[in-house]
Amino acid sequence: MERGAIPRDRAFFFGASYSSPPGGEEEYEKSDVGVTVDSPKKSLHVTDHLANERTFLAWIRTAIAVMTLGVAINRFALFLMEMHQVVPQVRDLANRHVEKLGIGLVLLGIVLLVGATWHYLHVGKTIDDETYRPSARIMVGTALVIGLMGGSTLIWLF
Repeated sequence: MERGAIPRDRAFFFGASYSSPPGGEEEYEKSDVGVTVDSPKKSLHVTDHLANERTFLAWIRTAIAVMTLGVAINRFALFLMEMHQVVPQVRDLANRHVEKLGIGLVLLGIVLLVGATWHYLHVGKTIDDETYRPSARIMVGTALVIGLMGGSTLIWLF
């Protein structure tokens, strides 16, 4: 084998091109020391499963952010209520509905976690079964529900 040449079975792994040895394929087989490397069995849909996992992790991050925002809003509402008792002039700032909004956001985060887990498991199974079809109804339905919740929250707050 010429200096710097990578054997054919390892060329793809290292991202290099295969060059045959000077004596041809027969010399390559003779120069091999008899060590065979069995490649592990790979799933046919590895990239699909990795994309599904990235999507699941993005939903988890979103759920954590929504729950964190809910806790922050809830704590701020408590601060406003305490401030109202100390300084009566801030009565207009103390909106008692804000506390319920914070609790609602925490509950929404929990619903997002449950939905994301169900979707991750469902998509993983359909990828393995090779029956995956994206559902536009679920995406449009989710967008409409969140839009309605946002609109109703604005009406409720003001």
